[in-house]
Amino acid sequence: MSVLPLEGVRIIDFAQVFAGPACTRILADLGADVIRFESPNRLDVTRNLIITDNDGMDHTWHRASYFIIRNASKRELVVDLAKEEAREIIRKLAATADVVVESFTPRVMANFGLHYEALKEIKPDIIMCSLSGYGQYGPMRDYAGYGMGLEPASGVASITGYKDGPPMRSGLSFTDPYSGFLGAGAILTALQYRRRSGKGQYIDLSEQEAAIPIMGAALAEYQMTGRVKERMGDRSDWAAPQGCYRCAGDDRWAVISCTDDAEFGRMADAMGHREWTDDPRFATVLARRQNHDALDALITAWTSTRDHYDVMRTLQEAGVRAAPVLDGKEILFDPHFKARGQFDTVDQPLLGKRLIPRHVAAKFGRFEAKARSHAPLLGEHNAEVLKELGYSDDEIAKLQEDGSIADKPNLPVPPALIGAALRLPYDRYLEHGILQAIEPDYREQLGIAD
Repeated sequence: MSVLPLEGVRIIDFAQVFAGPACTRILADLGADVIRFESPNRLDVTRNLIITDNDGMDHTWHRASYFIIRNASKRELVVDLAKEEAREIIRKLAATADVVVESFTPRVMANFGLHYEALKEIKPDIIMCSLSGYGQYGPMRDYAGYGMGLEPASGVASITGYKDGPPMRSGLSFTDPYSGFLGAGAILTALQYRRRSGKGQYIDLSEQEAAIPIMGAALAEYQMTGRVKERMGDRSDWAAPQGCYRCAGDDRWAVISCTDDAEFGRMADAMGHREWTDDPRFATVLARRQNHDALDALITAWTSTRDHYDVMRTLQEAGVRAAPVLDGKEILFDPHFKARGQFDTVDQPLLGKRLIPRHVAAKFGRFEAKARSHAPLLGEHNAEVLKELGYSDDEIAKLQEDGSIADKPNLPVPPALIGAALRLPYDRYLEHGILQAIEPDYREQLGIAD
């Protein structure tokens, strides 16, 4: 078995929801021992993205797809930081750790006495990375932030949307995964710095600021011309035609982009309409941009009779940039992703075998960065981690009894609507669960049939 690059590195993960867990999932897949933290008084909110199961509360906290995908390859410790005994556990764990990652507002870790200066007293070369909405200092430091608001606050939403329409956010809260990837890179950089200097450090990562470089062209345009970048939908300043075109079938689309006259000529030939290149409305990029609506209507007449994969293959074979718009189901079954091993199968307790996407898209020649284990159940590794820290069975039992550690939440959490999102009848969902409700032939195609 190949040695993974972060084997021997221990990370304490206080992060929740998307950005922080995506960051630490990358590091876990690269071999780090990531021990994630949850409080019995406040679970990671993504644990409740599930309808309550038939047999009560116990299964509710273990079956949320959102949580599973971003927390595979990790271990879990559930402690109540309101108790001194629990904070002492974290301090002992910090003495064995290389990195601490957290995604709270700035005051939280300080309130528990677990901020960087305190942890540095325990382990002088420790690295701490704080992923917060607006950073650790500045007038907005204490404001809470989710991707829903951070994406617009970084400026990205101002150039997303259609001309004469309102600003729009992406369907994914783009700043969340983007900040997670940047956080992983920052931690790897700090680990390399420590290897060379022997010194740890504090990393202050503002998720709002993380996305600002994406606005680079808009910032440059204003500085150079005084113009504020306008929304233009799928169109481009330099490519024409460029757009998203309806294809045959229900809600099927393909994107096409031609950056010069030669590529437009190849597209016209592939579509069987060479005469378009002789039309003065389409003879140059500038003319095509000025007559984009008319050209889009002609292209749509061709794409609307064809499968979106067929549109891609026909145009790509002609040397034209094109791609199908894939939904979640198509991504799972896409033959290209399957050939490249983009999904790992994990045997998730209470759920069964499940495909989850890799967070490290790079394919390395010397090792494989993939999910190494299922996402942890609530408090699954309490005893395991505490024994590594030297706690006896009796001490662990006492900690469990006084509530310093837990494997169940202290408060009920309202069930969410993931079953409705899957458009499954409620009784069928309760009877079969998420994975079992997928049609048997799909399960077989995915290679995870029980």
